[in-house]
Amino acid sequence: MSGGVDDSRTCLHCALARVLRAEAPALAARGVTVTMGRSDPVWLPISGTRVYRGVRRVLRAAAAASDHHVVRLAVIDLLGKPEVEVTAAALLPDRALVFRAGFVRVVGPLAGGFSEGVRA
Repeated sequence: MSGGVDDSRTCLHCALARVLRAEAPALAARGVTVTMGRSDPVWLPISGTRVYRGVRRVLRAAAAASDHHVVRLAVIDLLGKPEVEVTAAALLPDRALVFRAGFVRVVGPLAGGFSEGVRA
């Protein structure tokens, strides 16, 4: 911890909000609407820069691919899974293209000594 900031973990939802705020003008200019369902808060043991860039990459890729100008974001955080995923689905006339970024959820051992994450 330095300067009152805990740089050992990052709030995924804070990174999502920052990306959406930063990308809003470009998305609006292209007529792209972003929707997202509810998800619980998630703390990740990696840098905020890495999370921000990963989320921004999938959002930009989905927005570029979307024919219907709708992108659906989702946070997939399943118990026992070693990572949390952010997906961005670009809606096309006959299918959806899904772009994803995965982030380590926990670094360290689980009960019984099994490792859930990889030290970055």
